[in-house]
Amino acid sequence: MFAKKKLVAAAALLALAGAAQAEVKLYGMVDMSVGSFENAHAKGASDRVTAIESGKMMTSYFGIAGSEDLGGGLKAEFVLESFIGADAGKTLGNNAGGFWGRGSFVALSGGFGKVAVGQYDNALFISGLSYNPFGSSMTFSPTMRHYYGLAGNYGAALGIDTGWVNSVTYETPTVGGFMASAQYSPKESKNVDGSSNSYTLAASYNAGPLSAMLTYANIGYTDAAYAAYVADQKVWALGASYDFGVAKAFLQYTDIKSDASLSISGTPPVASVTDEDGAKAKIYQVGVSVPLSDKASVMASYGRLKDKEDNSSDKVLSIGYNYVLSKRTDVYGVFTNNSQSGTGNTKSGQTFAVGLRHNF
Repeated sequence: MFAKKKLVAAAALLALAGAAQAEVKLYGMVDMSVGSFENAHAKGASDRVTAIESGKMMTSYFGIAGSEDLGGGLKAEFVLESFIGADAGKTLGNNAGGFWGRGSFVALSGGFGKVAVGQYDNALFISGLSYNPFGSSMTFSPTMRHYYGLAGNYGAALGIDTGWVNSVTYETPTVGGFMASAQYSPKESKNVDGSSNSYTLAASYNAGPLSAMLTYANIGYTDAAYAAYVADQKVWALGASYDFGVAKAFLQYTDIKSDASLSISGTPPVASVTDEDGAKAKIYQVGVSVPLSDKASVMASYGRLKDKEDNSSDKVLSIGYNYVLSKRTDVYGVFTNNSQSGTGNTKSGQTFAVGLRHNF
């Protein structure tokens, strides 16, 4: 009996030691808003609706993550994250239809940097959210709307999701403020005409008040990832910000060229192919964030997507106010104006919303 008790005690001690070395946590964020939402429309054809919505400032999500110290400066980790439609109590998949649609990868990190395998954020998404005052908002950020689209408006200019499935990503250590990354996703298909691999290269600098990032993506169409890579594109993106103290300024420029043999879905498609040269789109964004106190700030962002093939444009202006209630909770109010031209007639629409975000 005594021997059995000693074995049980030893097993308990080993379990505690393992728990001390390996950490697993549950975390996430819920964003809910109430507003009057309207897509750009022709005069007399408004689709305005009053609605309670989830994830308008930032897509609601939950995640499970764990890490283990392997010794010698080496660390292993995993991440599983899922989008939430909190207004209707449902989960939201990524473009590939995955439940863990926000992130799903394992990684090793150390003095050499970090290597992640699985579904991992793409550098274009990171650059897009980092250099505009509305971050990753798919409703209020002009850049996010122009990159990934909004139902009822122009389609997405990019033929990719925010995170790349079936990918390998390498991030260098930060040296003197500089960091670089590379991401690769194979086509995983042998018999699809026109399919090809995808890769992204990026370099960034962060020191003091200045931050900047240059990104190049060569996106190859493949049906092996379901709907994750739906266009053949070459993309250049430059983002920068500078914190003056009294205000933080943001600037973005993106150049997109799509292969003429493929098109990007949308309503209507922004980068629709109209001739043998392929589609060409340029995206601009300028923004500012001004702190009013240690808790309150105002934000403004203007962005334009210009489709050179059909001479159409989509313009978005957003003005917002954010107030921090605690380390985990904030409230916001936003007005967005969207105008379109060159698609048969001029269209416009306005959205007003107030919301609450809570991190856990």
